[in-house]
Amino acid sequence: MALIVVCEDDSSTRTLITAVLSKAGHIVEAFDDGLKGHARLLDGDVELLISDVQMPGKDGFALVAQVREDKRLMEMPCILLTSLQERAHMRTGMTSGADDYVTKPFQPSELLDAVNSQLKRAMQLHILHIDEVQRTVNAAVGERTNELMAQYEKQLQKELQSRWEREHTASSELSGSLLMLTILQRDAWLHALSNKQMAEMTRHFFTKLADSAALFKAEHLQFVGDGLLIVFDQSADTPSMHHASRAHKLMKSLTAVSSSMLSYVHEQFASVEGKPSFTSSAVVHVGQLSLGRLDSLAGGVEQHMPVGQDMQLISKLRKAAQVLGWPVSFSDAALAHWGSKGMSSGVPEYREAKVGTQVLRIHRGA
Repeated sequence: MALIVVCEDDSSTRTLITAVLSKAGHIVEAFDDGLKGHARLLDGDVELLISDVQMPGKDGFALVAQVREDKRLMEMPCILLTSLQERAHMRTGMTSGADDYVTKPFQPSELLDAVNSQLKRAMQLHILHIDEVQRTVNAAVGERTNELMAQYEKQLQKELQSRWEREHTASSELSGSLLMLTILQRDAWLHALSNKQMAEMTRHFFTKLADSAALFKAEHLQFVGDGLLIVFDQSADTPSMHHASRAHKLMKSLTAVSSSMLSYVHEQFASVEGKPSFTSSAVVHVGQLSLGRLDSLAGGVEQHMPVGQDMQLISKLRKAAQVLGWPVSFSDAALAHWGSKGMSSGVPEYREAKVGTQVLRIHRGA
């Protein structure tokens, strides 16, 4: 039994962690931000810290770094909670002094294994002289960081493969939430960057989107033109989680992805003149499509081509959204479906956009 402080701003995750650890016999004191958690650590008797990475007030990185700088707390084991799409931040977390990490969503056994491992390690280190402990930590930090990063990449690769590998017997008919995501102002970016730079920026952006889509259990992902099609199929719906809610979670994660891309562009292309600000466009529709199977070349990979009236509709909506410059747009069907599920879909604004001879109504998202 140990006294454990948990810092997590999401109430449902905080409740889950408290329940799992309490059932295992530990005493848990949970807080919704890092400032409150740090104040409790200073009161003493805490044996383990579990902290989310992104929190208001004081994030997980800052909290762990502050613990390591305090002689009273520096030996306390610290576990960071992070999501799969935050892999670019993992090295920051390890070098700031975290001892381990748990990726969300997690199984109770994964959390308990990490907690038990760190408590056991803390007991072993407690018998050592503080100077010896410090030398051991300093010598191992590089090796430990690389080891954790390797474990993280293996987990991510396994997660992505399990999401995108489609069996030959899988249905070629998909029905649910269809999302198309593209980079806005592509012509301006192509003018400002070299082909190599443009390819790297595009790869970086769509990799982050693929990570997020895998996390929220998308059934199909495919490039169509210069956009990425993501499908949340209704066949995977459960009583507590339907395709629109999973799509909604992905849309909420786009804020973090966009913020990350702004930092990436600033760091990688600081010397590039005339570059536009990085913005993306996401179009949401609810409908169905078929995956037309294409015969592969000898030794090649089997390909699928999404076809159908709804596929044509979302392609036309994407063109209209690019002209309008809206970051998030909804079709009539998506707006009605999200509303029926009690989910917020945007602001009360729409345009009738003419694409060829067809007039489409497109709604602006929040």
